Amino acid sequence: MEKVGCYIHIPFCNKKCYYCDFCAYMNVENRIDNYINNLLREIELYQEKLCVEIDSIYIGGGTPSYIDGKYIESIVSSLHKFNLDKLKEFTIECNPNSIDKNKLLLYKDLGINRISLGVQSFDNKVLKSIGRDHTADIAFKDIELIRNAGFDNLSFDLMLNLPNQDYESIKNDLKMVKRIGPEHISWYSLIVEEGSRFYTLNKKGRLNLMDDDTEVDIFDELIEGLDKIGLKRYEVSNFAKSGFESYHNKKYWEANGYIAFGMSAAGYLGNFRYNNSKNFICYNNMINENKLPIDNIEVIGNKEKEIEYIIFKLRETSGINLKDFKDKFGVSFMDKYENEINQFIDQDYFIIDESFRFSKKGMNLSNQFLSLII
Repeated sequence: MEKVGCYIHIPFCNKKCYYCDFCAYMNVENRIDNYINNLLREIELYQEKLCVEIDSIYIGGGTPSYIDGKYIESIVSSLHKFNLDKLKEFTIECNPNSIDKNKLLLYKDLGINRISLGVQSFDNKVLKSIGRDHTADIAFKDIELIRNAGFDNLSFDLMLNLPNQDYESIKNDLKMVKRIGPEHISWYSLIVEEGSRFYTLNKKGRLNLMDDDTEVDIFDELIEGLDKIGLKRYEVSNFAKSGFESYHNKKYWEANGYIAFGMSAAGYLGNFRYNNSKNFICYNNMINENKLPIDNIEVIGNKEKEIEYIIFKLRETSGINLKDFKDKFGVSFMDKYENEINQFIDQDYFIIDESFRFSKKGMNLSNQFLSLII
């Protein structure tokens, strides 16, 4: 039986952050009941059509922890109609200011074994400038609640290149990471996405951000600082203690299958990638007609699979296993891309042994190489 990951989207938030372009809505509590009922029906529709084994689950958003725990309980109960015997990792996204002791204990009882906490920064000035509805003190309190509830796999998100964020602020974030000791960190650079409040401000020239060279220099310091406390970089923006690398995220990076439930959720099964509707009414109507709420289906050909595999694998510090590549695509990576590789071979971009991977220098400048392949 095929092993797949599972993503579930909860599109509700207390407040939408200024950098967010995700499918997330605030002040629509009246829609939660109906949405969850539709989500449960969508899961049933897949169970009627698909025979798979789920070995990772990720509940994301939005803010899944914003909704009442009874809804999460009903979702998990419905998922148990799939085969979950080999479930390795079960993550739920939480935001500070949206969890309490009872909610966390319920998550634990439901088999959730990993919390991903959206901290973003420990600087209150920065948090206010990006539209977060929590303070650093609230984040500390909630981290303590998570630990007291028995979770020994805590990840949190931090961001770089935010408005009002300077070098001292980022150094303090690193100091707080050392103090807290999470098992995993995702430390992302801000991307100004169309549809976000920051996109509008940036178009008007009102978003003051770091220059690229400063951002790269600071990120290099973060990599070294995290490495010293046992958080090893294993992907461009992800760091983990040994054994705590995200199993679910590797589903995406290694082009393995995953099913997806909920508005805007994206899945990948066989040669097909699909996206669900982002619209409450369309999603509701399709479910009521006993149809999968898919808005778009894309057939992924062998060439596209190969390119995506290269891009995602080279984001990982382990890179491309050359034997695995040949077994998967029937061709030698080094032979096929010899001309592209030779353009950078004398610049210390690559480490080549049984795998092909970027050096630290190459990782920072990876887009230059990848642009030749795409």
